[in-house]
Amino acid sequence: MVSTYATAANPSGVHPVYARLLRMLLERSDVDSDRVLASAHLQWDSLVRDEARLESATVVCLVQSAIAATVKPWLGLDLGWQAPISAHGDLAYAAVTAPDLGTALTVLARYGVLRDDTFSWTLDHSPQGATLHAVQRTDWGAANAFVMDTVVAAFLRVIEAALGQWPNGVRLDLPTPRPPWAAQYARVSPLEVRFAQPALSFTFARAALALPCIGSDAQAHANACRACETQLSAIGSAGYTHKVARALANAGAGRYPQLDAVAGQCGVSARTLMRQLRAEGTSFQALLDTDRKARAQWLLQQKRLSVEEVAAQLGYADTSNFSRTVRRWFGVTPRALRQALPS
Repeated sequence: MVSTYATAANPSGVHPVYARLLRMLLERSDVDSDRVLASAHLQWDSLVRDEARLESATVVCLVQSAIAATVKPWLGLDLGWQAPISAHGDLAYAAVTAPDLGTALTVLARYGVLRDDTFSWTLDHSPQGATLHAVQRTDWGAANAFVMDTVVAAFLRVIEAALGQWPNGVRLDLPTPRPPWAAQYARVSPLEVRFAQPALSFTFARAALALPCIGSDAQAHANACRACETQLSAIGSAGYTHKVARALANAGAGRYPQLDAVAGQCGVSARTLMRQLRAEGTSFQALLDTDRKARAQWLLQQKRLSVEEVAAQLGYADTSNFSRTVRRWFGVTPRALRQALPS
């Protein structure tokens, strides 16, 4: 069984294809990949069949275990670069069949959230060229740098596949400090890299935007874009239950957002949000309880955190309060629940 704390109302997160690719990468590194998967309560037989997206707790645990096993803090770059183009679905297909790099960048900016909603993207043009800006939407905690490196390398891989070469005059800005292994970025692609910048972005020289894509195919490009639009519409039409569940599931440890903050993310007032949720047969508190309950069970499965630490991660200042809530949810104490769960 794949143990994430995703709910039916919250299909966001990382597509499982990237966990599958990570497992293959670990196999090539002579690492016990099944043991790494088990550390995140994943099993290969289930992972290869299940399409449920992986939430932050699963991703963090998997990433930390994989980096420790390989002793490669740049493992995210390897994962993103070695992922086949087909792993990125219609998004990549629309990019590589575009007429030129400028159009491919427009595709990546518009549909980038379809494969991984960690970031949203905007493309800004200037007399000097174009800059693809990323806005981080999910805090992956200890796995943040890994996820960012994977996204960066996958992006670079798609661009190179589209053009058949690497264009000149490309700059990558990263919001992370310069690591001791910074040379690994040059190994992936020859580009200027600046660290400790305000946000993640790619800047392309104006001359590069007109470079033709070697796989340009007008009909295939139109078909892939239509498929992406369909997927994007499905996300946009998601009800408020999904939007609130997503906001809660992506909250960092001990930092659940308040009703007003979530309403702001949904673009409505708190009163309107409560009314919309009532119309969908739920409430903000019910969704908060659902996420806390699922996350509590997942964290207790880890067996590396004390009950006090689990309570703190779920935003409970008083451990006894947390224990009473767990008894209400499961009918047993947190310690009894932990003992009843499989290792």
